[in-house]
Amino acid sequence: MSTTPNNAIPYAAQGVLDPAASLNEALDTIDALLQLEVLAIQNDPPDSASDGDRYLVGAGTGAWAGKDGQLARYMADPGYWQFFPAKVTLNKADGLLYVKGNSGWQISNRPATLPQITGDTSSDLAGVVTQMLSALNGIYWDNQVS
Repeated sequence: MSTTPNNAIPYAAQGVLDPAASLNEALDTIDALLQLEVLAIQNDPPDSASDGDRYLVGAGTGAWAGKDGQLARYMADPGYWQFFPAKVTLNKADGLLYVKGNSGWQISNRPATLPQITGDTSSDLAGVVTQMLSALNGIYWDNQVS
């Protein structure tokens, strides 16, 4: 079955007498990826999970082996984990926003305070620009999404 290019949402299969199954699969995927927040980032599934619980998989082990960097969502009925690619998520465990880059999940960060720009802004433009660039160091979105 083919999927949408950005979020891998399955298209409804063509020529099927009952399209409800593929439509429900697409709706489940949309539900998993819409307004994305996860309970935590961890390597293996929790001992107990509730329907719809979502986690980011770190270095997957156990039932999550081979699912590194993916979003895991628990489906209580029939009781299994689904895995999805994700790009941005809020981690409820630490309250931080994470983005997926070439080296895995990274905190989308910024310094708590920006340094003060000093010097004569009218005559030392190069110095001020250098200070501004230094102040912005560490503020980034890793746009090298894999």
